[in-house]
Amino acid sequence: MQLSDLVKPIDQMTDDELKESLRALRHRRTTERPAAAKHKAKAEKKEAAPKMTKVKNLLAGLSPEEMAALLKQLGE
Repeated sequence: MQLSDLVKPIDQMTDDELKESLRALRHRRTTERPAAAKHKAKAEKKEAAPKMTKVKNLLAGLSPEEMAALLKQLGE
């Protein structure tokens, strides 16, 4: 059995068959792209950091009585 028996040569494919084979190749990505995943995680971390800092600053400014009242409200 030869490779030509399994795959139709490009010069013998119709336009629709060529489009479909290109579409299949584009959507068949199995390699993981670590740089893209790392960039996405870094962006999420960067976005969450200011929010956490704001919350920590707000909580640090509370008196012990205000903190107890807040915890009581959250517990309800």
